Amino acid sequence: MATTTATRATRGCVAGRATARPTRRGVAIERRARARRGFARVPLDAGRARRDDATTIAGRGTREARATRTFASAGDASGENAAIVNTVKAIFGAGGFALPWAFAQGGIALVGTCMAASLVFALEALRMLIKAQDALVGAGASTASEVATYAGLTNAAMGRAGDAACRVMNVLTCFGITVSYLIFIAETMKVVVPALGVSAFGASPTTASMLALVGPLMIALSWLREMSGVAVISAVGTASVAVGMAVTTATALSNPLQLGALPVANFAAFPGFFGTVAFLFFIHFTLFGIKEAMPQPDKFFGAAVKAFTGAAVIAGLFGVAGAAGFGTGVSSVVVTMLTGPSGIAVQLLLCLNLLSTYPIMAQSALRICENVLEGDKPGSIGAPQALAVRTAFTAGALWTAANVPNFGVVLGYVGGVCCSILSLVLPAMILYLTQKKVKAEIVPLELARIGGVFVTGVTCIVLSIVL
Repeated sequence: MATTTATRATRGCVAGRATARPTRRGVAIERRARARRGFARVPLDAGRARRDDATTIAGRGTREARATRTFASAGDASGENAAIVNTVKAIFGAGGFALPWAFAQGGIALVGTCMAASLVFALEALRMLIKAQDALVGAGASTASEVATYAGLTNAAMGRAGDAACRVMNVLTCFGITVSYLIFIAETMKVVVPALGVSAFGASPTTASMLALVGPLMIALSWLREMSGVAVISAVGTASVAVGMAVTTATALSNPLQLGALPVANFAAFPGFFGTVAFLFFIHFTLFGIKEAMPQPDKFFGAAVKAFTGAAVIAGLFGVAGAAGFGTGVSSVVVTMLTGPSGIAVQLLLCLNLLSTYPIMAQSALRICENVLEGDKPGSIGAPQALAVRTAFTAGALWTAANVPNFGVVLGYVGGVCCSILSLVLPAMILYLTQKKVKAEIVPLELARIGGVFVTGVTCIVLSIVL
């Protein structure tokens, strides 16, 4: 979150009172002060972001940015290198391990094209969000701290409707990600448990039995409110993702390659694989904390371009290598195809990563759900009710995980629908409404770009559901 600094653009203009427009120098002073002081608080009325900041969706980005701000040393005065590292970390997660399955299902040409297109549209949508931030602050319609989060920016541009939409999508996205976590862990444990010689679940454990095994732990983790301990474990998990991708790639390439058996383009598989691709790049709600952590936030977009492009190359190579090495029968959780001690070690590390990340990722959605019971009396909900809300959320995710086909299908809906709304549809609407709010002229080219991103987002949503 951004810091609340002295600024000539007060919140009075939001309430309809006349205020002085901030000068360019004033905005620059505020940004420098923010860079010196780091993270602080967002005003309580900035999209009611006091307890449910949407930038914590997926548990990626904001907290990791805080943990790695020290990378912006004297040799990285702008903070660009740290931003690149943190953005790449935000992009890669458990969803990346479904990429080989995505390439095997959709075909190298089609999935590769979708990945390139997603990269372009994701960067264009990010540009729109940054432009909307600058326009609101420059016109004095909001302070920099009020639009320093996705929730705050949505509220400033779209009002209560935007705030409500952001909250709903936050909960739905976090719920979908929780389901994907559970399926990933259950499918992985189906391989690990027999390999460790545990016979209590039989030679071939079922997904339901593994969910029953991990369910109580997930529910207990959802009760956590203090994140410091889990955040440390989660930082180790970031390394496990890199190790997992490296071991998986090496194992796949050691097998006879089956490139000829892979389809070139299978459009019927779009709903399944597109969400996996979108889950990589449609992460705009996690990037605000990384931007605000930079000593020079104006350098963020350039850093994001480098991070997104580099991540796309790595993801493409990983996906093709996994699909070619394991063939069309590759699992949607590709690490389950690893064997031997190294394979088991990687699988356990990744499960630990997801378990420790879960309470961080789901915290914003859980608090939004608690806020529903609190109504207009923040803090009025008691501990038993809060625990009941958190238990119900996780139990619902467990039930859903037991009744969906596979990991890739869940990512298809989370990435193809929820992430498309948050990272394509809403950014286009935010910029358009911002320009109208500050009475700025929208040139035809900009209007065409806004319309293009909006229509693309809606199309992705429809195709992810209908096909």
